[in-house]
Amino acid sequence: MTSSRSSSNDSLNGLALEAVEHRLQALSEYLAVYRAGLASGVGGCQWRQARVLRSDIARLQAWWWYLSSQQRGAGWVRLMDWLVRWLAPMVPLRKEKPRRRHSARSMRRLGSFSLVMRAYVTLEEDLQGQLLTRRLTAKQFPGRVNPTQVSQLEARLEQAILLRRTCLPEPRKVAICCQLLRLVMVLRQWLGLPLPTARVLEP
Repeated sequence: MTSSRSSSNDSLNGLALEAVEHRLQALSEYLAVYRAGLASGVGGCQWRQARVLRSDIARLQAWWWYLSSQQRGAGWVRLMDWLVRWLAPMVPLRKEKPRRRHSARSMRRLGSFSLVMRAYVTLEEDLQGQLLTRRLTAKQFPGRVNPTQVSQLEARLEQAILLRRTCLPEPRKVAICCQLLRLVMVLRQWLGLPLPTARVLEP
């Protein structure tokens, strides 16, 4: 029973890492577009949007570091969890409106919890799209779709829904982890130490 629960937790943790990595890839591609606009002299709005994206990427990288270290059983994760419990009562909850994707204004800076939630939701939506495509293809061309692949996608989608609904930490924990680890990453970079960051392909 314990082994099964541990395996399930590992699977959900791996899915969370995948969600963050995919979101980091997407944000890196958006940032490349804004940088191209800056290079062509588009204006201040592009600069502000690029700055927001860099902040989003840095905080998601920090959350990826926490998740990957938790999966490896790194000892400092327990210290981080203790710090979170100690600091959480001092951190006010931030109420924020959803950021519009196509707003004429510069994009609003999201809190760390909203960034992580968006990553998990995006993975869930992606799996839903893949599953819908496979099912439609199976109806039109039954021989082209392997039923096993459909079953695997259904299982992954169920896990993604479970991840979003029950496995997101308390917002204060996400905020504290992202901010503290982001500072540690800046310090490591300043000292010339390698950064523990997700592998994101340069667009």
